[in-house]
Amino acid sequence: MQLKKVIHHLSEHGLNVELIGDDSIEISQVSGLDIAKKNEISFLTDKKYLPHLRSSLASAVLLTKQNVGDYSFTQVVVENPYYAYALVAQLLNPFKISNGHVHTSAVIDSSVKVGLSTSIAANVVIEKEVTIGSNSIISAGTVIEESVIIGNDCKIGANVTICHNCVIGDNVIIEAGAVIGGDGFGWANNKGKWIKIPQIGQVIIGNNVSIGNNVTIDRGAIQNTIIEDNCIIDNQVHLGHNVEIGSGSAIAGQAGFAGSTILGKNCTVAGQVGFAGHLKTVDNCHFLAKSGVTHDINEPGAYAGFPAIKATDWQRNSVRTRNLDKIVKQIKQLEKQVELLSK
Repeated sequence: MQLKKVIHHLSEHGLNVELIGDDSIEISQVSGLDIAKKNEISFLTDKKYLPHLRSSLASAVLLTKQNVGDYSFTQVVVENPYYAYALVAQLLNPFKISNGHVHTSAVIDSSVKVGLSTSIAANVVIEKEVTIGSNSIISAGTVIEESVIIGNDCKIGANVTICHNCVIGDNVIIEAGAVIGGDGFGWANNKGKWIKIPQIGQVIIGNNVSIGNNVTIDRGAIQNTIIEDNCIIDNQVHLGHNVEIGSGSAIAGQAGFAGSTILGKNCTVAGQVGFAGHLKTVDNCHFLAKSGVTHDINEPGAYAGFPAIKATDWQRNSVRTRNLDKIVKQIKQLEKQVELLSK
């Protein structure tokens, strides 16, 4: 498509665009600066890629005003090139749209209510009293247990399991293999014997949430497990029973939340971060990779280490830890000097 159509798409999403070059060139795909070819559009967000600008073969590049220069490609100047890149990538690689087809092998209870233009693929099982909104996609092999509610414009991947009584909002993506609403880890011990506690809460997922492959979200023990609007959750994340994730939060792969953890709004959680149960964080907290959160976090900011502390403190401690051997040797040398002086 012509670049002018791409620019119009960005403008429709509220971006102010300044063009330096030709808007009639054809754009076929997005690509990285160093591997882009003719008729591809690239982007610059990190200064370390500045050397690739001069040699890039891209036909157009998304960049900020600060990085404008004398280049052979057309420059599309925007405030946030990475956001613009995401919009262009969506335009050139549109998401799958529901065709409204229901496969003959799907097993659907007669009480199920399905909205207009929702498609249901092969070998899907949908139990009684389920409600699914319009324009949603239910992919092959998915199981939806009784009394589940799924909103409009949702995309449910292959072999997903959504257990009974879960509620899922509009425009939710759940990738392949995820289990939503499985039993939480609730057991009582009596003289060495474990007794299973029925988990009677729900999982409530808000609007515009994305859940990655093989994520497991346990249903509440008594209260509900809640994921608020506009959250994104990466692959292989585990949320225990009664966990609450505040709106706008982002969680990277292999993070784990023990039961009754409450994460504030607009938080970010890097890979392999672990949360102990029954703790709460305020809004706008950011946890670095492999952090261990063992206590309430009452101030916004960046945290790291085990147990998690302010990232600046952790960085200072890390430097000191690396110097421990040197410090020990210096102490031994000082001890010898003191011993000589005391004779």
